[in-house]
Amino acid sequence: MSQRKYIMTVAGQLFRHLGLQMYSGAVPAISELISNAYDAMARNVWIKLPTGRPLQENDQIEVVDDGHGMTFDECNAHYLNVGRDRRGGQSGRTDPYNGLDPRRVQGRKGIGKLAAFGIADHVGLRTVKNNRISHFALDYTELTRNDDFADHDGYEPEILSEDGRSTDEVAGTAILLSRLKITRRIDADEFRRSIARRLLVLDDNFRVHVNDSLISRDEIPFQVRVPEEVGRWETCELSDGNRIKWWAGFCRNTIPDEEKRGFVVYVRGKLAQAPWFFDLSGGVWGQHGMQYLTGEIQADYLDDEKDLVATDRGTVRWEDPVAVPLRDWGRKMVRDLLEHWTDKRRQAKVKSPIVAKYVERAQRLPPRERKVFKKVVDRICSIPQLGRDRDGKEITDDLVKFVYNALTNRSFLDAIRRLNTASPDDIDKFTEVVSEWDIIAAVSTAHVVKGRVEIIQKFKKMIDAKLREKPDMQDFLREHPWLIDPKWEMLTHETTLDRIIVDKFGGHPTGTHEGRKRPDYFCLGDRYQTAHVVELKRPGKQVGREELDQLRDYVNALRDRLQDGSTVAQYRRKTVSGLLIADGVRPDAKRIANTYQSGGLFDIRTWSNLLDATEVLYADYLKAVTMRAPQNDPRIEELNNDPHLTEEPE
Repeated sequence: MSQRKYIMTVAGQLFRHLGLQMYSGAVPAISELISNAYDAMARNVWIKLPTGRPLQENDQIEVVDDGHGMTFDECNAHYLNVGRDRRGGQSGRTDPYNGLDPRRVQGRKGIGKLAAFGIADHVGLRTVKNNRISHFALDYTELTRNDDFADHDGYEPEILSEDGRSTDEVAGTAILLSRLKITRRIDADEFRRSIARRLLVLDDNFRVHVNDSLISRDEIPFQVRVPEEVGRWETCELSDGNRIKWWAGFCRNTIPDEEKRGFVVYVRGKLAQAPWFFDLSGGVWGQHGMQYLTGEIQADYLDDEKDLVATDRGTVRWEDPVAVPLRDWGRKMVRDLLEHWTDKRRQAKVKSPIVAKYVERAQRLPPRERKVFKKVVDRICSIPQLGRDRDGKEITDDLVKFVYNALTNRSFLDAIRRLNTASPDDIDKFTEVVSEWDIIAAVSTAHVVKGRVEIIQKFKKMIDAKLREKPDMQDFLREHPWLIDPKWEMLTHETTLDRIIVDKFGGHPTGTHEGRKRPDYFCLGDRYQTAHVVELKRPGKQVGREELDQLRDYVNALRDRLQDGSTVAQYRRKTVSGLLIADGVRPDAKRIANTYQSGGLFDIRTWSNLLDATEVLYADYLKAVTMRAPQNDPRIEELNNDPHLTEEPE
């Protein structure tokens, strides 16, 4: 076999200026290799790479295509000639190959082959054409060792084992990346989506597979899309006569990844401008709407006679006069879209079930209140920032409820004013005020109870999940003591009472000394009349003699200090007792448990009894309040139809 020698030459000291670091990250680097395969008339590209875990030192990434491959001479003249203009002296289209029509060449600057060095130090290339293998490797360290190698004999890639051999293999090229520079975990689904976002040319004639999974350009569902039909593009002629295609879509919820918001500009089916909004700030509401907006634009003319795509394939030189008409059109287009979207969202919110229900009920309000309500609702529904809260509830619904209730309270104030001008014998006026008062009281109470019901439901889930008594259940009950007993509404956690027990028995007060063992009790009191020691055991756990005696000692310690005649009067407590919450008492301890309870020392309650009693009490409380109000009033009808308030406890 004759001695073969590969030579890489550099046009215009390109290595020095690029620094081989232009394509950082797996997606942009591999996208360039895919683009090269497209220009090589490949029908398929297969990518193998580790996903779902941090990359390791011995990991590799493989990119294989079934394109036309390269001969030895083509490797030297084309692939190893960095900076070669692929379209120079040509029509900018490939030759037909393997039943495929000519394609518009994506590459132009001749530097995409260097993209691999953005993520790997070693690049091996094995290509087959005309039944012969060309096989060599590029080494980043050796390539950059000598700053002026391009001015002398060039860089000689390493010749690998199969170079020059004959083969019956079909044509194609395989690139193997090793000594990877990246260590960050690659998410397989996100990688596929990002690759699809960069390439418009994915279709039945050009397929990209990642770890044997085909990449597709499926659209996500949009709340608003222009044009409406999925997959369709609008065609537009710019002020300079150039034609483009575009589409835009607003998601129902904000797009969490900022890099996916905005418009991607494609040239020859390849990303030329990363997502952006044409340098448009959008104003207060526009800035918020941009969080929902995404879209794509095809503008091939940006890379025809004049190349306006920046070297990194991530931006367009928008200051160039050829690109200015598209930039100006884009700014107007985004403004119009944001205005259109805001109006659509307003209409959708006004028609939502809850808002529509309140609008209907408001028809029975006095004319002035009805007019104010309609105006405020329209304004609220026009604010795009009002979406959903962390629990998925529509904020607009709550605001409309608030306005409705505020206006009904205003009606009550007007009734008071009318009462002041009424004569003493005008019984109807007095009856009107009393009825309105009952309605307002019922509505106000219902909102409090509704909030309590939501807390009770959360409490029920905590019990069902058998969460730990420390700190989960302990913190929750200490924050919501009314769950234990509604009469404990005004009680608060008193660390001074905790300290009395700590001083007597040792340990650390509840809520202090992070990292140390936390006691399984806490003290509640009103700082004047009462004091309670609450001891919790995890749901599902029963207690025995040891736990009962412990709570007895805690209560007696508090009684000794707070009910002693020598205690300063302002610190004395009339009632000192305990409460043990557990899921039952073991059989051998039931007798002593009965003794302590009958003696008034402390009470024992199960988690289920605690929950049931609270649910029933609040349901009865709401029922008693609403029964006093006129049942045909729209506000009372709403309360009676609210499933959160009317469902019977399980």
